[in-house]
Amino acid sequence: MNGATNPQTDSRNTRWITYAGLIGTAAILWLMRRHAFDVPLETDECNYIYIAQRLLAGDKLYVDVWDHQPFGIYTIFAGIISIFGHSPLVFRNSAVIASLCSLTLIYIIARRSGGIYAGIVATLCFSLASSDPGTAGDGSNREIFMNTLILLSWCVAGSNHRHRPGYLFLAGLSLGLASCLKTVVVIHWLLLAAWIAWDYAQQSKTPRKRATIIRSILWFAAGPTLLWLATTGYFWLTGRLWEFVDAVFLFNMQYSQDSGSFVARFWQFFSPTGHPFIFDSALALWLAAIPAALWLIYVSLNQHAKKPLGSLPLLLIANYIAVCLPGRAWPHYYYLLIPSLCIVIPVGISHFTVSVFETQNLSRSKPTIRMGLLALLVITLLWTQYTSYISQPTFGITVTRYNSRDFWGQAIGEKIRSVTDPDDSIFVYGNEAEMYYYANRKCASRFTMITGIRADDPTAAHRRKQLIDDLENNPPRVIVVLFDEKPFPEWSAFLQQHYATAIGWDCHDRHSHECDQPDPSWVTMIVYQDPQRPIAPISWNWDRKQVGGWHLGQRRSAALQSMTPPLQDAQP
Repeated sequence: MNGATNPQTDSRNTRWITYAGLIGTAAILWLMRRHAFDVPLETDECNYIYIAQRLLAGDKLYVDVWDHQPFGIYTIFAGIISIFGHSPLVFRNSAVIASLCSLTLIYIIARRSGGIYAGIVATLCFSLASSDPGTAGDGSNREIFMNTLILLSWCVAGSNHRHRPGYLFLAGLSLGLASCLKTVVVIHWLLLAAWIAWDYAQQSKTPRKRATIIRSILWFAAGPTLLWLATTGYFWLTGRLWEFVDAVFLFNMQYSQDSGSFVARFWQFFSPTGHPFIFDSALALWLAAIPAALWLIYVSLNQHAKKPLGSLPLLLIANYIAVCLPGRAWPHYYYLLIPSLCIVIPVGISHFTVSVFETQNLSRSKPTIRMGLLALLVITLLWTQYTSYISQPTFGITVTRYNSRDFWGQAIGEKIRSVTDPDDSIFVYGNEAEMYYYANRKCASRFTMITGIRADDPTAAHRRKQLIDDLENNPPRVIVVLFDEKPFPEWSAFLQQHYATAIGWDCHDRHSHECDQPDPSWVTMIVYQDPQRPIAPISWNWDRKQVGGWHLGQRRSAALQSMTPPLQDAQP
């Protein structure tokens, strides 16, 4: 016995429960996401939008505009922009649609393995946590779309027809498409391929079992293989193969190696530096995940369950490894785990109550105990989401995650737009691409973020030269210098020669009157102008009180105190 129901024998009442559950949880999901619609777009979202716009205008990826992400997210955003435009609401609704697709797949996977109530509770948990502020679920980053494709692969690979070649091809192709958004998805393919081989070895009765397993894996590999061969051929034919390989593979390998010990990053997952509040808003899911996953592994290995339970812990493990591999504990990386948490825990609770209480004396208590545990999970998750998200104003949703940089980036972008002309170009020495989006101005360089030209990156010498060449050939009217990376010598020489005098600065998190004569340690941004095309003088300081922002409490201030570098680090 496994506590699951067969959809083919469901009664009419059961079908109505399913429909009501899906419609109800979908409505909750939309309401939860709607709460953050007024939060400004974050820097990653704005970068995707900006680059997608440049591609639609005819620029070439990795040559005219550069980023170290695969091409998938820019393709998606370019398609969205070409049909619906590029307003923030368009991308908020795009994230809703992707999340609703994920919710449906979550229900199918959880119900197949744990029964109808496990399926409904899984979708209810996801509807509450799909906008989880701790993991940046309220935005529209890559992980939102990756989750849908990853879940589709696991759903197809766990169906009753999972051994058919067409299903194996579709499951692999779905992961191949997800890898075009982020290459760490290769981990999902490897673990799912291992499970397919193990599952077929358990189910197959044919004498040539090994050959059949190999054939199944080849079908599973066919989709991503064809996709990446076509991608490589496209960039080769367009003369950009080296630029593509350098950005997406070589740079990312160096980028992840810079984060310290490979083994240490798997432990640092649990105590992310600079973002200690990742787990707060979905705490019930994070705490219950490990025991639930261990129980499902036990059931799969020792009780020979007929349902494909073994793939669910692997989904959780694959997401965990994918989060840790880059060695950068950004909150939105963690969002990959939210759907798998929502699946594994209700299914684990369902099987736990079946296994533990399946005796003559305790079997009557089984439904009550199971529903009690599921209700406790939902209530606890609802409470933490309420305190960290639902009850918060728009400013409060993001302040603990990125210290209000989304509101700040929007404000500075609007200041830039107010003092420049539509044909002017600008440059931001930092990773705040939202300034391009909200200023509606073109970047003077191919580098919309300076991640790829870090001074401590031994592979970035040619990219740093490209940056200086871009700026000398297309002098920006305004340069904004931030502190994401220390300046390299050629950059400092360029500023000294062409933009020697700062015309303003910002004391982020300080009141305007405090920035008249600032302490250098307060300054987070310096502004320069082209002396041949001066701009109107304005105050560049942003006071968070302008958007009703509140100042950080003692605990949060201590956690973020080290994020503000001194003024002298930015001087040319």
